[in-house]
Amino acid sequence: MKHTMDTVILGAGALNWRADERRTDRYGTVHLNRVPSAVDHDATPDPERFDTAPVGAHGRLVAVIVGTRPTSHIGDLARGVAPKPAPVGTEITLGTGTLFVEASRYGNTEIGVRPDDGRDHAWLDPAALYRCHEQTVRLELRP
Repeated sequence: MKHTMDTVILGAGALNWRADERRTDRYGTVHLNRVPSAVDHDATPDPERFDTAPVGAHGRLVAVIVGTRPTSHIGDLARGVAPKPAPVGTEITLGTGTLFVEASRYGNTEIGVRPDDGRDHAWLDPAALYRCHEQTVRLELRP
């Protein structure tokens, strides 16, 4: 983790989330799979662990698109939201609240922000998430 001014860079990789987030409509966490380099294109994805994330800090969780990739997801039909990848350089606010991490039952470390209003659904903006799905992003926490 590196600090840039008041922004905390949490990690970089291909942004994704667990199907449970969509099924429960929580949309509360994401994870980052490291993108293999061009030289090591057969490498197994290595998920970001977020070991040094400032858990408990308040801010905006922002995904900055640093590379585009194909997405395999059809979207959330119930919400009428489909993947719409953003161009490189786009900054997308995923959500605002208190930063937390949690272990996934699939072995990844998930990260998200718990909103201040106490709602139990759409902690992160589903439309914003689908703009970033499987895209290479730099994930930041901004005040």
